[in-house]
Amino acid sequence: MKKSNEQSHKSNLPARRNTSAPALSEYIDLTEKNTSAEKKPKTAERPAEPRVRNTVQHTAPAKKKPVVPIIAAVAGVIVVAGVVLGVLYFKNPQDNPLEKAFEAQIDVVMADGTTQTMNANAAYAELATDKFYAGTVIDGVDVGGMTKQEAYDAVMKVLPENPVTVDVKLDLVGKVLKPDFKDITIEYNTADVIEEAFAKYRPSDKSDLSNLAECYNEVQKLKTENMTFESTYTVKIGDVHNVVSNLLSIYVEEYAVVKDATITDFDTETCEFVVDKEKKGYDINIEGAVQAVEALFGSGKYSGTVTVPTVVKEPAVTEEMIRENFGLVGSEWTVTDGNDNRNANITQACNNINGTILEPGEVFSFNGVVGQRTADNGFTTATVIAGGEYKQDFGGGICQVSTTLYNAALKTNLKIVERHSHAWPSDYIAPGLDATVDWPSLDFKFENDTEFQIVIVTWWDPSDSTCNAQIYGQKLPDGQTIETRGEIVSATPAGDTEYIADPDMDVGQTRTLRNAHQGITAYAYKVWSDAEGNEISKDFYNSSYYGSYGARIAVGVRRSDGSIATLDYSTGEVIDPEPPTPTPTVTPTPNPDPPTPGPDTTTPTPDPPTPETPETPETPQTT
Repeated sequence: MKKSNEQSHKSNLPARRNTSAPALSEYIDLTEKNTSAEKKPKTAERPAEPRVRNTVQHTAPAKKKPVVPIIAAVAGVIVVAGVVLGVLYFKNPQDNPLEKAFEAQIDVVMADGTTQTMNANAAYAELATDKFYAGTVIDGVDVGGMTKQEAYDAVMKVLPENPVTVDVKLDLVGKVLKPDFKDITIEYNTADVIEEAFAKYRPSDKSDLSNLAECYNEVQKLKTENMTFESTYTVKIGDVHNVVSNLLSIYVEEYAVVKDATITDFDTETCEFVVDKEKKGYDINIEGAVQAVEALFGSGKYSGTVTVPTVVKEPAVTEEMIRENFGLVGSEWTVTDGNDNRNANITQACNNINGTILEPGEVFSFNGVVGQRTADNGFTTATVIAGGEYKQDFGGGICQVSTTLYNAALKTNLKIVERHSHAWPSDYIAPGLDATVDWPSLDFKFENDTEFQIVIVTWWDPSDSTCNAQIYGQKLPDGQTIETRGEIVSATPAGDTEYIADPDMDVGQTRTLRNAHQGITAYAYKVWSDAEGNEISKDFYNSSYYGSYGARIAVGVRRSDGSIATLDYSTGEVIDPEPPTPTPTVTPTPNPDPPTPGPDTTTPTPDPPTPETPETPETPQTT
């Protein structure tokens, strides 16, 4: 509650009148006038008779008027007045009419707007009461006619015990906290207002007739226009520092932590990063918050939100930085053949790798991610290279996945930890750029040696029979790109054809176990280009050596009767492809008395031995 504008009454004060006491002579004149006013009314005069004009006029000497009768009349009046006043005085000495006859008079404006002349002493006595004037209102209570104590008690009954609600909130970086202020004291200034209201329009000096008339006029005006006052209050809140400090101290350590944005996942459908947003850190200024709350209370406000001052600690990596600086870095694709089993294995390996996230410093292991190539793990049989020749085994064809991913890693400029070349170059990639794998002996590994996460995306596309590998991470500087290039630097002729007898194939059938391959030395290069595609540099990366191999042919040596023919290993020809013709048996002429047969001493001729297949040294199985 606020105090009303007291000037509203002062502005309505009437202009001072000249109420100085009249001179004593005026009172005497007034008495005389009043006395003359009591004279009897005049009677009607008789018309004058016409005078007879004498021709001779005698003039008598003028007579003087007697003085004694006049003096006697005046003295009589004075004596009579004295007697009357004396009688009145002795009858009521406290209300001396003689004294009243000589008291000051003032002109005043009554409540109804009329002007009256009244005795100054009477006006002063009316104003000099120990009670409030009628029309005095304090905090909605009409205290007219009350003493100060009565007015104080009446007003305090209507004032609320808790006129204000302390509702202060702290905004800590968007988190709203509610301090609990319990030490609250409310103090009203009602006693001062009582004194101020009581003193209003009290005459300061009895002899100051102008002030007396002014005060009397204002008191009369109060009978139609109330004079209002309102108490104000002050709120004292203790222990502000401890309440605010204890509340904010809970959050100091938590808010001081700075968290960089990180890649938590990758949507392989949209090829977009799923980013865990960054978190800023904040140093909380507790003393500043205390001062802000105290300043709010000091301004007379006890509700509102105070922003806690903090010092922001920015993260090094933000989501915006990731979106702007991270994306596709290196990719490769290779064409697969039409073998369904082989493509099924390629698809399975791609599915196992797709979406892999590597943290900084983490090493990718092809065998570790793809797993052992078994039927239980979703793989089927297809052509592999084992022992220097083609064979059928589970997981055939997945070396094309490791090779494609190897080139994507080179284009991303990642550190290659382990890589092996095939026994001979693959037909789906240039020499020097392949990477073979075999469980568990041969693996392909590379390290994420960047400062940020990378994501690997792999898939087989049936629409164009391509194996695809992409690596997403921090882009190369200045929009640069890397391409891989394999070049043959030397070659040696392939070896002689090798023939192998195959007893499980009929004579006349052959099967190629290995094609002829030159011995090759190849270099791998990383070719850097700028954002416009202009070649910047061609950097040697490594060299690969592929041995010289002659063709290996399996020749069927199984005859029609199941016997095994002989193979000429130098030419691959079957020496005796047909089984030998049996010798006819001679039937003896019967004798009448055939002799008793003796024991058979003929030794049976054994079957010719089956030629052995020469052993090939074991080499790792590759695809």
